[in-house]
Amino acid sequence: MSFFKKMMAKVGIGNIDFDTQFHTEAFVPGELVEGVIIAKGGSVEQKVDKIYFKIMTQYRKPSPSESDPNRMLTESVEIANILLGESLEFAPGQTIEIPFYFVLPHETPISIGVSPIWIRTGMDIDNAIDPSDRDDIEVLAHPHTSVIFEALEELGFHLHKAENEYFPQANYYLPFIQNFEFVPYKNSEYGRSVEELELVFYPDKNGVKILLEFDRKARGFKGLLAEMLDMDESHHRYYFSAGELEEGVESVADQFRGIFDQLLDV
Repeated sequence: MSFFKKMMAKVGIGNIDFDTQFHTEAFVPGELVEGVIIAKGGSVEQKVDKIYFKIMTQYRKPSPSESDPNRMLTESVEIANILLGESLEFAPGQTIEIPFYFVLPHETPISIGVSPIWIRTGMDIDNAIDPSDRDDIEVLAHPHTSVIFEALEELGFHLHKAENEYFPQANYYLPFIQNFEFVPYKNSEYGRSVEELELVFYPDKNGVKILLEFDRKARGFKGLLAEMLDMDESHHRYYFSAGELEEGVESVADQFRGIFDQLLDV
């Protein structure tokens, strides 16, 4: 093994090359992700210390600059770091197929709006530049969340906007939330009484917690969220269990109607 080849591998030339292949084209939070990594050894023998996946997305946050406080910055954030395996050795030119599976975290945002979601596959290799592979993915709503969307549609609301917004909280480990803005159709049940409906979802394996607020003056999300967190929990925070959500769209729509009528003093 020549000194030249060793040095080239250290800077990434002749290093291990790999491709991550997923068995499905769309992903659902809380469900299994399966696939295979096809890796080919480089020009020299190399040892992989570990293989990992990073679930990534982006969110918007205000600029800290006092001279331009209205400017928004885009930050990348790691949702989860999943260790696949350790201590794998590659002979020069050797091809190895590495099957994998993991559960996509419930906190993964849905592919609605402008924020991308991707999975970065990485390898830690001694004395070499660590190779990586990025795969942009489409994340669909979990069936429990889909029922909520359909129930709101049943009540005459349509999704207007969705965005990942900076909002660190002590009881939530990610520095952002994905907020959804719904607007009622003009001739719908709430078309005259509601300007906009803001929703934030906190799904887990047992159901979905939601925070909601109505906007009658189009005040913007930040003002609404501040109000939501200051209010009594019983007024603006609700939990739909898996059992309630599995009763169907009509049942969930009826529950929302009761919540809305109470908050709007109908």
